[in-house]
Amino acid sequence: MKPLSFGTSFVWMDGGLLISWIVFLISNVLTEVYGKKTTITVTGIATIATLSMSFIALAEVYIPTLDVYSEQANHFAYVFSNGPRTIIASAIAFFVSGVVNVNIIAGMKRCASERHPALAFVTRAILSTIVGQLVDNTLFQTLAFAPIGLSLYEMRWHDIATAIVCSTGFETIVESCFIPLVTLPLSNYLNKLE
Repeated sequence: MKPLSFGTSFVWMDGGLLISWIVFLISNVLTEVYGKKTTITVTGIATIATLSMSFIALAEVYIPTLDVYSEQANHFAYVFSNGPRTIIASAIAFFVSGVVNVNIIAGMKRCASERHPALAFVTRAILSTIVGQLVDNTLFQTLAFAPIGLSLYEMRWHDIATAIVCSTGFETIVESCFIPLVTLPLSNYLNKLE
């Protein structure tokens, strides 16, 4: 929920971008090695785990604390005040974008030529990430922050659009850099174990 602007007025992203690309990297490896069904199952389990942890944190807001810690409790409550909306938006975006990413990479794998398997995998990983991240960022930003009067943390539509474009670009570039360093070697290693 923390906006990151990097000191500019035209680049805006949410703090989730620092880790969300890792999810797509892992998803690409899982799909490549274990297939679509397994990856969607893992995505579903991760969604349920994330929802559970988030609702536990939200419940903590309402558990009384000692008066000496009231300021700390108020700060904690402030951070999680947008909790239900953010939790639901995050879970929906995570699951839907994960399924989109998996379907794209699995579909492209079925149609790929095996003449250049490494290049085919890199292409699949990058294209599925672009679309998956775009879906993830669009759903999350819109559901969590649309200015419709549902919560304390809402943003202007312009900022939502900027966050979608900037986050998708940043996450795709970062993940693309890790494809030859992590995704491809890890996929190859796991395939050899099978």
